Amino acid sequence: MLNPYDKPKTITSLYETDNSVSGEVDFRADLHEMLWTNKRGEYILFRRAAIENGAPKRCECRKDNRSNEPDRDIRCSICDGLGYYYTDYITRAYVNHSSAYSQYVRIKDVGAAKTEYQTMYFEWNFLSQITGNDTDIPNRFDRVYQLKADLAGNLLSPTEIREAYEVLSIDPYRLDNNGRIEYYRFRVTSIVDESFLV
Repeated sequence: MLNPYDKPKTITSLYETDNSVSGEVDFRADLHEMLWTNKRGEYILFRRAAIENGAPKRCECRKDNRSNEPDRDIRCSICDGLGYYYTDYITRAYVNHSSAYSQYVRIKDVGAAKTEYQTMYFEWNFLSQITGNDTDIPNRFDRVYQLKADLAGNLLSPTEIREAYEVLSIDPYRLDNNGRIEYYRFRVTSIVDESFLV
């Protein structure tokens, strides 16, 4: 039973872990431990768009047709039907499987609709770890793919895509106004493979 006359604990002393510095929360270390050590993260194929002059670098398949759009029926062997160059990387992220309806309004064939999105959390330095470039930050042209894993949590070989996502927004999370980035929160919406649409 707690004695009300005992010296009360301070907020910082309640959070004493190996990852804490002087009792303060270290989100970077905690997220890394959760994703890689405790294996609570999921494997993600991160499709990094090649950027040129602030926009995705267009693939050759878009330059030789009238519509300037990628062919959805016969996939380009270079861009896989996206219409721009990219590089694939495999990383881990925490995926919040409860979806929510957003304030993002997308125009559909039948009109405007609010989209259902999921949230994914990536480490603050996930891009610099996989690309080797310390100045890399994610952008809205990137794509995210959830990969299938076996029951032990290991990637299937060859890799198989479970679900494809388009990025709605990327929010760098900071503990204070001008502090360091602790992690990235991605809001993503599921996309249908357009080659299957009739």
